[in-house]
Amino acid sequence: MKNIFLKSDEITRRHMVKGLAAGLLGVNFTTQIASARTSTLRGGGKAKSVIFINVSGGFSQVDSFDIKEANKDANQASAPIKSSADGIRVGKYFAGMAKHMDKFAVINSMCHTQGTHHHASYLTRTGYESRGTVAHPELGAWASKLGGKSSGAIPSFIKIGNSGGAGRGFFSSQFSALPVKDPTKGIQFVKTPKGLSDSDFKKRVSYLDKINQAFEAKMKNNITKDYSDIYDQALKMMTSRDLTAFDLNLEKDATRERYGKNEFGNSCLLARRLVEKGVRYMSLDHGGWDDHYGIYGEFKDRAVSLDQGVAALMYDLSSMGLLDQTLVVFTSEFGRSSELNSQGGRGHNPLGYTAMLAGAGIKGGQKYGKTDKMGGTAVDKKVHPTDLNATIGYAMGLPIDHIEYNQTGRPFQLANKTGKPVTQLF
Repeated sequence: MKNIFLKSDEITRRHMVKGLAAGLLGVNFTTQIASARTSTLRGGGKAKSVIFINVSGGFSQVDSFDIKEANKDANQASAPIKSSADGIRVGKYFAGMAKHMDKFAVINSMCHTQGTHHHASYLTRTGYESRGTVAHPELGAWASKLGGKSSGAIPSFIKIGNSGGAGRGFFSSQFSALPVKDPTKGIQFVKTPKGLSDSDFKKRVSYLDKINQAFEAKMKNNITKDYSDIYDQALKMMTSRDLTAFDLNLEKDATRERYGKNEFGNSCLLARRLVEKGVRYMSLDHGGWDDHYGIYGEFKDRAVSLDQGVAALMYDLSSMGLLDQTLVVFTSEFGRSSELNSQGGRGHNPLGYTAMLAGAGIKGGQKYGKTDKMGGTAVDKKVHPTDLNATIGYAMGLPIDHIEYNQTGRPFQLANKTGKPVTQLF
């Protein structure tokens, strides 16, 4: 029993539950209760899975997917090239993605008013402005709660690599994201310790079940049920064949080279493997784009790995027949200023930037909205992050006007009450 169970006067039952759940699934086990009001408004998309790619730090739209002829600096440094979609040009460092622009809908009119990374990222992932009085669930938690489970023993919401975010917010712990910090190592703590036989492990689980049953008989409520659900999920994962989805070594070396043997490339490859298992929502990041100084010094190198990973992902999803049921989202917390500053960099710019959607009923090869002649400010068909989240929920067929109440009785919706899906993209 050593290292797993301690005497009752040395540890509370809550600590035992928290420790085992964290060890098996890596989840934070603070449970809060919310009630809900059902909805009758559902989306019309076909997405069974979502791959949410966040280009974090503030991605320069004027050097990638919204290069303006009047912006001489961007035109010279990131000279746009033709793509597979008529009328859509992309920066020269994105030649791989250029081959798939016929599948993407390009939104050039994203905008909001949050100018700091934390606040803009929080808004992007949750649809709400950051407040100290409430933790809002991010979109993956909403997808897990409202969309249900369809991936066997694997959780519905997975964060791959250094993907940040608010997580489950005020939702109960069963809707937490499963973190996979290193996509090459898979899920940690799902194997029994060395030297512990299967029979001994089953005995320990049996002892724990008896403790749980006695406690639940006395204190039966939603919290105890939440504990039991997490344990059941954890134990199923430990013995499930679905865990092979996390083993990138099962892929051919040529495939891994095509994605790029770096964190982002491996994250994209793992996301594709999880789509094959029916995982509902995957979040992954490509970071380092906060280019206040000398933007063109490292922009090319970062663009190479970003472009390679996304292009390989799009190729596989399309060729494997998975794109029709998978929504690929490509966005950033904000863009960069259209004018270079005195240090040769670009500042934060939430007033006009780009997001892109592909798959699951999205009509590819189209541009939606536009910025001014320099590419810095949205001027037509403006899209707020709440609208983008509503569009993602719509694509998944989720009830986007469904209301959940937090522990203090305040109402919340998937895309805030202001978000409206951009149905013209479908």
